Amino acid sequence: MFSFLNSGILFLSAAIVIPILIYLFAKKKPRKIIFSSIRFIKESQKKQRRKINIKNLLLLILRMLIILLTILAISRPALKAPFLDKGNLHPQTAIALIIDNSYSMDYLIDTQTELEKAKSIFSEINEIISKDDITLILTLNKDWNTLNGNLIYGKIPEDLVANISITPQAQPLKEVFALASRKLKESHLPNQEIYFITDFQDQELPEKIDIPWFFIPTTELENKNNISCQNVQLTAELTKRTFQKILSFEVVNHADFSQQDIICQLFLEGHTTSEKVVDLQTYQRKKETFAINLEKSGWHSGYVQVKNERLPFDNRNYFSFFYNLSPKIAVISDANELPIPLQTILEIYTNNPENIKIFSTENLNYETLKDFENIIVFKKQTLSTKLEFILDKLQKNKKGILFIADRNLSEEWQNYLGNLFSVKFEEFHHFDKNLKVSFINKFHPITNLLEASQNITFNDIWKISSSADVLLQAQEFPLALEKDKICLWLFDIEGLQNPFVLNSSFPVFAYNCLQFLCSEINQNIALKVGSKIKLDSPFIELPSGNTIQTNEQYFICSSAGIYKLDNRLASINLDYTESDFKRITTSPIKHLKLLGSDWKKHILQTRYGFEIWKILLILVLLLFALEMLLIKKEEGK
Repeated sequence: MFSFLNSGILFLSAAIVIPILIYLFAKKKPRKIIFSSIRFIKESQKKQRRKINIKNLLLLILRMLIILLTILAISRPALKAPFLDKGNLHPQTAIALIIDNSYSMDYLIDTQTELEKAKSIFSEINEIISKDDITLILTLNKDWNTLNGNLIYGKIPEDLVANISITPQAQPLKEVFALASRKLKESHLPNQEIYFITDFQDQELPEKIDIPWFFIPTTELENKNNISCQNVQLTAELTKRTFQKILSFEVVNHADFSQQDIICQLFLEGHTTSEKVVDLQTYQRKKETFAINLEKSGWHSGYVQVKNERLPFDNRNYFSFFYNLSPKIAVISDANELPIPLQTILEIYTNNPENIKIFSTENLNYETLKDFENIIVFKKQTLSTKLEFILDKLQKNKKGILFIADRNLSEEWQNYLGNLFSVKFEEFHHFDKNLKVSFINKFHPITNLLEASQNITFNDIWKISSSADVLLQAQEFPLALEKDKICLWLFDIEGLQNPFVLNSSFPVFAYNCLQFLCSEINQNIALKVGSKIKLDSPFIELPSGNTIQTNEQYFICSSAGIYKLDNRLASINLDYTESDFKRITTSPIKHLKLLGSDWKKHILQTRYGFEIWKILLILVLLLFALEMLLIKKEEGK
């Protein structure tokens, strides 16, 4: 079967009529010469004419073939026949091999991981590759591709593939495919194929594929029975007027059967401090806790892990947090005493009532306030120019502030807070029927532990219209806002009839709010591999223990673990998407084929086959030589 790579050139084949036209309209008429006796001459002319006609016809055919074969060579015909499918014989092909090295490929089957099986499959394909092929090896690691993603003539060096390892942050497959397509087009070969050696983990695919792309399976597994540890968080439980520090975490069973006696371990400050055993039902996500005893202020870090040999990569979840045993609290207020709910929660939070200081405007200055971990503004009637200046300076220096709106909030404070939070105060309202919370921001550290099932209700609140980040909302009424580490409570904290301040969720909400605002370094925000962290110093200690130096303002974390920065720690964890194995089963995309265990029968069977333009050009040269030989022979006679 023939196909033409430049089929648009074929219309020029009509040029073969040119030699015919020249032959018909460019004949030379012989001169007339009169002889006395022409019998012998006529006989000689007949013989000569027959020879000339045969020679001219042969030259005509040669010239037509030269034109035709030249045009065919330019159109680049390719031959594909059934016999080419046998053995290792295949057309010259540009081949891209993509090895899946995302963390799901670390899954252990028998005695080999999926990645080790992928490397074995690569070796089998590499044996079939000929010296005429142009090859490319890529992975899902962007940095590795930058260093090694170059076209190679012939087989791919085995040691290049041997150093491929699991990457915590996989580059999107769409981007790797686009890179492979771009590189293969640089080869200028018509036959191009891409092979993706993978465990068939479901991934986002390109919308359009113009190069044959084959998914080659490492195994035929439909399900995986790994266990992961996720979402470690520092929380607090109120017990006997003290907050018990708790590390909560989730253990997830990704198998389609139950698993028992799963060992969970807490590793804190360099050594294992606690262990427990849990049982998990099919696909269960179970929340567990470890109680911890923090004896000193400062940064703390570690991880919680489960023991599971199938996929060790997702068994560990790192954490880091800053904890102050006895934070100092400054309350800017005209009141001599604080409401009981607020006073109680502050005493529990700081562990020392003497750390709570109430300031009026007269004894207030920035230098004094900057030494306090928490700043609260409550029941302050007058907003003086001095106080406004101090508050603005605190905000510019990233100091967290909690504003509590009392029921007699003055108009000047309404205007100030309105501008600060982009809200408009309407009125303070008492509802005869308690309002139930309709929205909880589960993605914010202040409210991520609150649950709607806790029956959180309010009755005395400020009615506002707002475009700020809402933490809590009852029907259409926002109850708590946060913007740039500044918080605003819109419910009445003085009224002991307000159901929220009597609810068990209030201490958790208040404690998390104070912790969040404590200082810039106190934020315990979950970061994933690939996140950018802002640098205060050029030196970074990586999870491996190596220290690097950079002049950049931000650093992209490429692996999970604890990063030590100038004045803080950052815990980086995986994106646990691949822990839930979802196998690709169908392919609606043209040119994309999901192969099975018989994948060898389907590779290197390209669309176009062998190009024969070189053979045609050789024939053209031979025909030229034959034409010249005929002409010279005739001239010799």
